[in-house]
Amino acid sequence: MVLHFIFGLVASFLSGVAFGPINLSVVDITLKKNIRSALRFSVAAALAEIVHAMIAVLFGKLISKKIDEFPSLNLLVIFFFVGIGLYFILKNDKPKSEVETNSQKSNFVQGFIIAILNPQVIPYWIFVLAYLKSSQALYLKSWYLMLFLAGVSIGKFAILSIYGYLSNYIDKHTNNLNDYVSKGIGGLLLVVGLFQAIKYFFF
Repeated sequence: MVLHFIFGLVASFLSGVAFGPINLSVVDITLKKNIRSALRFSVAAALAEIVHAMIAVLFGKLISKKIDEFPSLNLLVIFFFVGIGLYFILKNDKPKSEVETNSQKSNFVQGFIIAILNPQVIPYWIFVLAYLKSSQALYLKSWYLMLFLAGVSIGKFAILSIYGYLSNYIDKHTNNLNDYVSKGIGGLLLVVGLFQAIKYFFF
């Protein structure tokens, strides 16, 4: 049973290592507000990850079939990355001293919304589950499923927390970093969206 927890934790942790809208949002919130706000965001994103994994468990075969039947669904990924990228580039950032640091609810809600709308996560979990099932390493019933989902949530929170604390450390040892964070994150997300568009239209 413990292996199911480890499977979920490792898979979720690895999914958050590469730069994406969730971990980059954690970086932005850490630098613009503080580490506590980023951790609240991370908790919400970790809960959303449970939802994604559960959807993959219940409807994985159906979703895979629909993706194969309607490849244009991949346009959602492009629009998502471009939209989030433009949001970061165009938003007006207040100086850190003027930011309201008690917006606990808004950080949590923001984390859940951005995470739950990320269209790439469910296909990732479908792939992970298919691989584990093919290896006969997974039994998603009763307590096994609960342990797996617990690992998923903790793994996501762990990797996002690492991003948050690393950002906090860099912020304390770097001058004027906040002036470029949002624009840099937005630019990076636009590049990812452009890459997805090129892959969709030309390959």
